[in-house]
Amino acid sequence: MKKIFFLAAIITATAFTTVMAQPPAGGGRGFDPAAMKARQIQQLKNSDLKLTDEQADSVVSINMEMMMQMRGMRDLSQDERLSKMKELNEARMKRWASALKDEDLAKKVADYYEKQRQQRMQQGGRGFGGGQN
Repeated sequence: MKKIFFLAAIITATAFTTVMAQPPAGGGRGFDPAAMKARQIQQLKNSDLKLTDEQADSVVSINMEMMMQMRGMRDLSQDERLSKMKELNEARMKRWASALKDEDLAKKVADYYEKQRQQRMQQGGRGFGGGQN
């Protein structure tokens, strides 16, 4: 009986240690929306778009709002999700054009995000945000 108990304790300890050795999702950093927003603002400002601080902040804020709305679409059917995505992308373009006060600049921002999405897809990451479909 002692051998069985001892063997069970070793298996449990080994399994627990293996589970604890796995890093948390995201490489152990956790999700920090403020850091993500700051990084995206900096990327927009450093891009060929030459956005001001205020413009970049507006674009990223709109993106984050849209991303939150998209999270609620997980339970929809594929057709419903595609329809809703199209609506959200159109709304995003209108909000960008309004915030940037320039429809052509809003299209350039959309193109920028589409290029970013394509690069992530080529690197094996998930594509999301910004681009028009």
